Amino acid sequence: MTMMPAVALAQGGNLLGLLGLIEQIVSRAIPILVGLALIYFIWGLIRYVIGGSEEERENGKKMMWWGIVALFVIVSIWGIVAYIANILGVTQTTTVTPPTVGGLQR
Repeated sequence: MTMMPAVALAQGGNLLGLLGLIEQIVSRAIPILVGLALIYFIWGLIRYVIGGSEEERENGKKMMWWGIVALFVIVSIWGIVAYIANILGVTQTTTVTPPTVGGLQR
């Protein structure tokens, strides 16, 4: 049921509203994904350090490697998107002019 506003928004033709919704979802997901990748890396480090057998240490090494790869990919995509937004002149701050009634502003 939570996706119904997004579907209604897409059908209504309000592209800016849909893009704003996507931006909110992505901006909340990025820190979560970075945190998960960091936890995965740290878990691999712990497995590497306390691993008794060579196989456990190798698994820990693989986990650390994939944690670093995930962090690199997430941060790289985040940076590329910010760079493209900067080139296109898209800013994350907007100025909203409040509506007035009869020329009076509060």
